[in-house]
Order: sequence, then structure tokens, then C-alpha cells
Amino acid sequence: MVDIFSKKKRSKIMSRIRSRDTKIELAVKPIFEMAGFGYHPEGIAGSPDFAHLGAKIAVFIDGCFWHGCVKHLRLPKTNLQFWADKINRNTSRDRRTNRELRKRGWLVVRVWEHDVPKESRRRSLSVNSS
Repeated sequence: MVDIFSKKKRSKIMSRIRSRDTKIELAVKPIFEMAGFGYHPEGIAGSPDFAHLGAKIAVFIDGCFWHGCVKHLRLPKTNLQFWADKINRNTSRDRRTNRELRKRGWLVVRVWEHDVPKESRRRSLSVNSS
């Protein structure tokens, strides 16, 4: 199957996908900050979205598509091999990160995108867009 967008248009669409400050991260950020977690702290293996340095807890908010959620992943119909390889590399990296952090004494928590209520995501948009 051929992509319905030109390469230039597809590139523009893909460039707008955020890797940080996503709707989901912003929705849960106040909760984690109230609990003493830092947001995108530096110097921690795997670059967790939130971390509590004192308790050594690293939290990753994983998007269903990018991290290969077994419930929700739907690979695109075009460029299938590219996307399958990309998701496999991501999940392999996630496993390596988990092992490395655990080896260093961290508790690793992974929260799936689908576990954050949609209402919270919408609310975070209205709060953060003002």
C-alpha cells in the first residue's frame, strides 16, 4: 500500500510528534510533582519522564504505539517492516533500560498511555494552553 501523503507532508506530520511534554505527561505531572518527583530529571539512565531521587523510583510514560502495547498497537499499513523494526528497537531499549536501572538499585515503573484517563488528558490541555 502506498502512503496517502507525499514524503514532505509525511515528514511534517511526523516532526510534530512530541517526545516530551506530551498531553499524557502534562496530565500526570502535577500528581508526580506533589509526590516529590522531578520531571525529566537529567543524568538517569534511560531518561525517565519522572524520578524520585531519594526513593530511587523512575517512572516512564509509554505511548501505546511507540512502545508496542499488546492491547493497542496497530502498525501502519505502509512501510510495515520499518515500523515493526522501530517498535522492536524501542521495546528492546526499554528492557535494557529497566535492567540497567534495577541493577543500580532503582524501582522502575512503566505507565501505559491507555492507563491515563482521557478526561485527564483533555483537562491538562485546557490548563496548560492558557
